[in-house]
Amino acid sequence: MKEEKEFYSKEQVDELKEITNIGAGNAATALSHMLGKKVQMSVPESYVGDLAEIQHILGESEEKVTAVFFKMYGDVDGAMLMIFPPKDALNFINVMTKNNRTNLKELTDNDKSSLSELGNILLGASVAALGRFLNLNILHTIPDQANDMIGAIMDNVLSNLNQTEEKVLLFKINLKLIDDNGVGGDLYYLFDSQSTKRIFSVLNTKIK
Repeated sequence: MKEEKEFYSKEQVDELKEITNIGAGNAATALSHMLGKKVQMSVPESYVGDLAEIQHILGESEEKVTAVFFKMYGDVDGAMLMIFPPKDALNFINVMTKNNRTNLKELTDNDKSSLSELGNILLGASVAALGRFLNLNILHTIPDQANDMIGAIMDNVLSNLNQTEEKVLLFKINLKLIDDNGVGGDLYYLFDSQSTKRIFSVLNTKIK
């Protein structure tokens, strides 16, 4: 994958990292309140490239994961995902439903619904925080859920972005419960090129 500096300056990427950090902080707070547990959040990691490059980087792993995701639209186009390793997805479901599932194949519709609701609350809290900070109207679709290889999930999400030739910015932040053996998941933000330019424009206005 090409270096970020060919497309965005380090300062610009750092600005967007701060924006995603604000959103993820709200998601972490929502998760902490929901489960009554302390949540640790990692520093955002950033990636940039065209669709094929992003798909290649994130689609190399054939490990199956559980994901909750939706598309953002309105003043900002993009997508957000919460991706859980299967064991962590089961742990979250068991905490919320008071069940003791040991395999994803055992999940009932109610179990799946509880995980979708968890993802919806985390992603929704993050989007709301972004909209408030940027003073932009950011809407989102109804969340989808999938149990598949991370490459296949990312292919599905990226193919739905209104994106052709220009670059996609992606940020990844890990959220995990401090007192539950590191149980957690990865929060992904994807912004298309036009939305990235719009966010930079808003940030420049705020700075002036």
